[in-house]
Amino acid sequence: MNEEETILTLLQVAVPANTLLTVSAEVKILEILGVVSNPELVKAMNLSLSLMPSPSTTSATMKGLVQLLSALIRMNPKTDKTHHASLDKLVASFASTPDVALTFGTFLPICESLLKARHQLPKRRS
Repeated sequence: MNEEETILTLLQVAVPANTLLTVSAEVKILEILGVVSNPELVKAMNLSLSLMPSPSTTSATMKGLVQLLSALIRMNPKTDKTHHASLDKLVASFASTPDVALTFGTFLPICESLLKARHQLPKRRS
């Protein structure tokens, strides 16, 4: 088990699933787990956090998470027009869906899926 998986497992065990997730915790967990690891994207994520009036008490939402990850993916120099088109479809599919507050029980499985997907990517040669 790697460090990210260990941290994820600890969070899943230590924090009750029905605990509301704050935006501040959301951003920190995305960084600690390595879901967002590019230093420039981490800076952008932390900058957006610093611009919020009260991130430590603001509830994280599903649409907010999709918006944050979409913006970070668009900023990533490794993405292209195909990725952006897929994102546009995803964001459009959420338009008519009611937003919901994220709990640790909904957020951590999303993180787990993102980590698994990242580990399934083909290794790039340097």
